[in-house]
Amino acid sequence: MYYLPHIFVAEGGIDVARMRRPERNGPGLLFILVTLVVVAVVGARFLGFYPESEEKMPGPPQKAGHEEAPPEGPVVDPTPKVLVFHSHASENYHPKDSHTTGQVPGDVVEVGRAFVAKLQSLGVTALHDTTLHDKPRYSEAFINSDRMVEAALKEQPQIQMVLDIHRDGLQDKPENYTRTDVQGQPVAKILFVVGDKDNTRVEENLRFAQKISDALEARYPGVSRGVRVFKSDYSGELHPNSVMVLIGDWRGNTLEEAIRSAELLAEVISQLLQ
Repeated sequence: MYYLPHIFVAEGGIDVARMRRPERNGPGLLFILVTLVVVAVVGARFLGFYPESEEKMPGPPQKAGHEEAPPEGPVVDPTPKVLVFHSHASENYHPKDSHTTGQVPGDVVEVGRAFVAKLQSLGVTALHDTTLHDKPRYSEAFINSDRMVEAALKEQPQIQMVLDIHRDGLQDKPENYTRTDVQGQPVAKILFVVGDKDNTRVEENLRFAQKISDALEARYPGVSRGVRVFKSDYSGELHPNSVMVLIGDWRGNTLEEAIRSAELLAEVISQLLQ
């Protein structure tokens, strides 16, 4: 008698009754393969290697990385409220020559820029005309500036103040006649001038000039030199709130002193407009 795998063979023939099926000692091959695939998929998903679907599920709302902060300082009204110009735009301060030569603006234009910039920082928009109205003919300065003012008011009728900024040209005045101190710093004094020649609005101009002078004196005592009337034809007839503003003097002040005064005046003007 001899054995063959899974078959018992007796002498004389094959014993069919004793034939046995092979025993299943473990899971089948298909089951093993399925199990391995499932394990691989779960593992890949857990480790982050599983391919994502084309449509992503929406996650929680994300906060913006940068949020715009509210603007600091006053909100500036884009509508011009003040017209600033210089009939004598070539005027300088000590120690420069009294006027520039050629088509070059003088120091007084820088004073105007400082004044307008301060107004802007306080929420007031101003138009600043820097035209050299006193070139080429000094004698035609006020004629030229009048034309500009008239055109500007026609284009911007909402303008509430018209200011012609100059510096004075005094002679034989004592030292510090046009200088004072504010908060420990020297500043130029300011004179307000109204022309009464051919001016049907002289009384309105005077009231306006006095209002500014009083407000300036109340806030910064000693800075205002008051209000004067000149026998001249300025732009007063074009607007009730029109005045010539003389900030400092050629011999008596520096550009820096005039700029400080212009900024003080801007503070007062912004309050009056409010």
